[in-house]
Amino acid sequence: MNKFKRMKKTLKQCIYQLDESSSLFVVNPEKDFTRKRKHLFGNTLMNVLLLEGGSLKDELYKLFGYNLDTPTVSSFIQARDKIKPDTFHILFNLFNGRTRKPKLYNGYRLLAVDGSTLPITSEIKDKKTTIQKANNSDKPFSAFHLNTSYDVLEYTYDDVILQGQAVQNERDALNKMVERYKGDEAIFIADRGYESINSFEKIKLSGNKYLVRVKDIHSTGMLRGFGPFPYEEFDVWTKRTLTTKSRQMILNLILSL
Repeated sequence: MNKFKRMKKTLKQCIYQLDESSSLFVVNPEKDFTRKRKHLFGNTLMNVLLLEGGSLKDELYKLFGYNLDTPTVSSFIQARDKIKPDTFHILFNLFNGRTRKPKLYNGYRLLAVDGSTLPITSEIKDKKTTIQKANNSDKPFSAFHLNTSYDVLEYTYDDVILQGQAVQNERDALNKMVERYKGDEAIFIADRGYESINSFEKIKLSGNKYLVRVKDIHSTGMLRGFGPFPYEEFDVWTKRTLTTKSRQMILNLILSL
């Protein structure tokens, strides 16, 4: 059995495991997927993963072998909407747990965190996905923002967080990934946009390490408050005291000394 077939078999086993307790993963446990129909829980879960870039109608025809009794688009959407969104993340973790082959660099996993914009139809307009005036244009732009952590040694995705483009927050996504991470000691590697003192401290307290590129010292990024800096290349030690107290409380405390 080649690697692809083994992976597919493992995926089917993971879906079957969820199918055995499907009532935990549906919106209405008393009704959803309780009767035998064309769209069963396990089949629907697998079919969502198998969809490609064509229209939903064409994709369903391919999935069901171009049969005349291929389910309608509306029936598939109704079946898909019965499944809780978190089910796919549970399946993701279950599959990773069964297929992962640990590879470490000096005792650490190397997890690269980055984000991508996933445009969707502009006909969908809501507060989370739609930016009314994007890129100095009067036209609305709708999209999701996909944050992922990727193990650069194992060539596998370790976590994923999906946000609406209008409310996307890469720093918050990194914090959630760190909170959810339960694996070996890791070095979180990220680009500009993910940097924040809060994230650095959260990673440190979790027992892991980080390597994060920050915005230029002359920008409006977090380094602006650490200056002034020389223009040439330099190394400098900085010290910051982190606290949960508000700025005004700290000022009042200093003035009272």
